[in-house]
Amino acid sequence: MDADADRGPSSRQALLDATLRLTAQRPPSSISGRELAEEAGVNYGLLHYHFGTKDDLVRAAWQQHSERLVEEVMAGGTRPMTVEAATGDRAIWGIAGQMMLEPEGFRAFRDRFPVVEAYLGLVERADPDGDPIHHKAVVASICTLLLGWSVFGIRNAANVGLDPGDDELALARLGEHVRSLQASVGLGEDL
Repeated sequence: MDADADRGPSSRQALLDATLRLTAQRPPSSISGRELAEEAGVNYGLLHYHFGTKDDLVRAAWQQHSERLVEEVMAGGTRPMTVEAATGDRAIWGIAGQMMLEPEGFRAFRDRFPVVEAYLGLVERADPDGDPIHHKAVVASICTLLLGWSVFGIRNAANVGLDPGDDELALARLGEHVRSLQASVGLGEDL
């Protein structure tokens, strides 16, 4: 195989994709650069060639993932994320959850939240004369519900006595709560 071909966009994207797969399951601090390269099926040196450090790779993967969510799942920031989208793909919020649970050394991964920024913009456009504190509290609540279910939902459901067969009903109730919060800031069904 041509050495220059190994350094191309496909190896870069393979590293980003591998990082997202692994960080949906575990915090970045528990994943080595060599493990990321192995998961990507590329030479470890390519991690350094494309990103410099493992932390820079994780940061780039987080940014790409967040921007994809805004573009694809939130239609460029013009629609709220549905409960079905958030809970149907654990990676959507699982990655964010792992990033949030990281030790202080990974604060740089949490400096910018494109999904939260898109939600705030959406709310401000839908309710321009509304209370900014209420807007921020609603966005924080929605993100917490969606993030919390994806990361902790099954465990929390079991802890409160829900049977695994109750998951569909619990998700329906979660959807009602999220839609109620969205309606409180003008994000109705007609978006």
